[in-house]
Amino acid sequence: MNPTETTAPPDQLRMIAALRRAVAYPFPVSQVAVIETHISWVLLAGEHAFKVKKAVGLDFLDYCTLDDRRFFCEEELRLNRRTAPGIYLGVVPITGPADDARIDGPGAIIDYAVHMRRFDEDAVLSKLLDDAPPAWLAGRLAEAVARFHLALPAVPESERHGRPEDVLQSCAQVCARLTTLATDAGALDMVRRLQSWSVREAIRLAPVFAARREQGQVRECHGDLHCGNVLVEDGEVMPFDGIEFSASLRTIDVIDDLAFLLMDLQARRHPTIAQSCLSRYLELTGDFGGLVPLHFYLAYRAQVRAMVEIMQVAPGGTAELPDAALRYLDCARRQALPSRRAIVLTHGFSGVGKSELSLRLCGHIGAVRLRADVVRAQRFGSGTGRSPDKYSAGATDATYECLADQAAQVVGAGWPVVVDATFLKRRQRARFAALAERLAVPLAIIDFQAPEALLRERIARRANIGGDPSEADQQVLDLQVAGAEPFALDEPGLLIPYDASRSLAVADAIDAWQPLPALLARGPAKP
Repeated sequence: MNPTETTAPPDQLRMIAALRRAVAYPFPVSQVAVIETHISWVLLAGEHAFKVKKAVGLDFLDYCTLDDRRFFCEEELRLNRRTAPGIYLGVVPITGPADDARIDGPGAIIDYAVHMRRFDEDAVLSKLLDDAPPAWLAGRLAEAVARFHLALPAVPESERHGRPEDVLQSCAQVCARLTTLATDAGALDMVRRLQSWSVREAIRLAPVFAARREQGQVRECHGDLHCGNVLVEDGEVMPFDGIEFSASLRTIDVIDDLAFLLMDLQARRHPTIAQSCLSRYLELTGDFGGLVPLHFYLAYRAQVRAMVEIMQVAPGGTAELPDAALRYLDCARRQALPSRRAIVLTHGFSGVGKSELSLRLCGHIGAVRLRADVVRAQRFGSGTGRSPDKYSAGATDATYECLADQAAQVVGAGWPVVVDATFLKRRQRARFAALAERLAVPLAIIDFQAPEALLRERIARRANIGGDPSEADQQVLDLQVAGAEPFALDEPGLLIPYDASRSLAVADAIDAWQPLPALLARGPAKP
């Protein structure tokens, strides 16, 4: 087995040449296109696609025999039907002889292919991000991944995957491969710094990896969840092309699986989508413990992607790294920097735009967002209209107590947190001021301001559109205005006024949030 040779044997090359003919298919075809990767071919024939595995053996996979290829075709079908059942249709034989190969023909079986429904390549997430992504994208990405992860069983204790030593080994292998690929002195220095940090972090986090495995967070995941492997069709998010050739590469911590997607969103310069996706995933799964190793996994996945980008253009290494590889290495470098912990509170009446604006803020400072509306709905139910009980003093106190508990988990894991709630009462603000003091982190309050007429207009528009977790209506706004307690001069925290009547485009500029970045820059680093 040659660990780097990706050239298929001559008889398989002749078979692929024969499958370029329209006559090779059991349905009418006008033309056939072929996409080749280092381990497979994809034959595009009309509305169909057939993925054929190269008869090669590498250090991470073995497709050498016919039985091997049939097995891994069946595995690819099984695994990817979990997330994209409408794309993966079956496994079909390829019949010979090689020079006259046919899909499911009358001759002897010489190979196998995964039969797929052909889809529009412009519907792949990596392409969608090149334009203006829809506002609902982050939420649906999170919901699709969370739904997938929550349905997976935990790996049995007897199965030897996802242990701390496995994480360290995978990390060390990627780092070692990168050092052989990056021959430029500057890039090599960065890679070696990342290697040193990654190994130290993997050793430091070993008890966390072990505990999460015991808690059932290691599962048979996707394993390659970057933006190029996510399809978005008619508003539905469908991850595809998960790893079938290695159980160890897909049997991982669920937060490692998510990290690949988050990292790729960040590297493609969509930090708001990344942080919104993370925040929504945490709302759905409650896996706040996953934040502890997340910086490590983000850096690891960025290095994996940098390695792939280099190997695609120069398998033996290169002194001039491709731009994409440099972008991923820089993403990894940023994860290795000390994270600045902080608690940021929103303040303002319903309809002022706290939720949308706080998302922009999270993208700028890399924060996790917690939402009172979501916590309230989870604790007291939703979908039946506004219940007075949900907004009673007791229910409101319980909502803020839950938010404080979650904020403590986020900050304790080394992340800044933005708490999206009205914070109209001094006691609500005091609870979080005490939390910030206990955790020794800076506290800031963004005071969102807008004319009352605009608030009422936005609330009415939101009610007509529907789909928002907030159930606050005009009556709730009346109560808020009547019961709001102004800031006292001695209240702790940095108060930052924000004109929420401005357009959302303003919020996309980091200058809009001054002096918050300066506060974070001088705040205590994570331990």
